[in-house]
Amino acid sequence: MSTVRLNLKGVTTLLVDSDNFTRGLIAQMLRGFGVETPAIYDSGRAAKAHLTHNMADLCILEATFPDMSGADLIRWIRRQEKSPIRFVPIIVLTSYTQHRQVTAARDAGANVVLRKPVSPQVLFDHIAWVAKVPRPFIEAGAYVGPDRRFREIPPPDGEKKRESDYTEIDDGTETASSAEDGENPLKEAATG
Repeated sequence: MSTVRLNLKGVTTLLVDSDNFTRGLIAQMLRGFGVETPAIYDSGRAAKAHLTHNMADLCILEATFPDMSGADLIRWIRRQEKSPIRFVPIIVLTSYTQHRQVTAARDAGANVVLRKPVSPQVLFDHIAWVAKVPRPFIEAGAYVGPDRRFREIPPPDGEKKRESDYTEIDDGTETASSAEDGENPLKEAATG
C-alpha cells in the first residue's frame, strides 16, 4: 500500500481477545499507531457490556472467545438498530483460517478477517483500508453489515492472494477483487 497517514488520536478502539499475550501485543501496536487508550477485554460478554454504554470507532476482535464466537458478537453489534455502534468497522483476528471460520465472521458482518500472527504493518494497512475505502451498509435477510461485493479496489497490500481474487471479464482479461468498507467513523482519521 502506498504511504498512508492516519491520525488515530481520539479514535476509540475496542480490542477483544482471550489470549493475554495477543491482547498486549495488539494493544501495543494500536498505541504505536496513535490510539491513546484502547478499551481491552478478554470475553464477548465483557465487550457487550462495554458497548452497551460506550461507543467505539473501531473494533478488533478475536474469532472465538471462551463464552461465545466472534461471529455471535459481530451479529449482536450489527443488530443494535437504535445505536450507531452497528456501523463500527470490525476487524477479526484468527489463528484458524479454515474457510468455515472466515466465512462465519464475514457472514456475521465483519469488514476484514486477518490471520494471526499479524504484523504491525498488516494491521495498520487494514485499519487504513477500512478508514479510506467506503462501502455501503447492507441489511438483506439475515445479513447486516458492509456490502461484501467488491471488484475495483485493490487489496490493502496490493497483492492478490487467492485464486478467487481473479475474475474473468468478457474480453478474457482478469481483474482483481478486493474489499471495501461501510459507514465509517474512521474515515475522518484518514489524512493522506
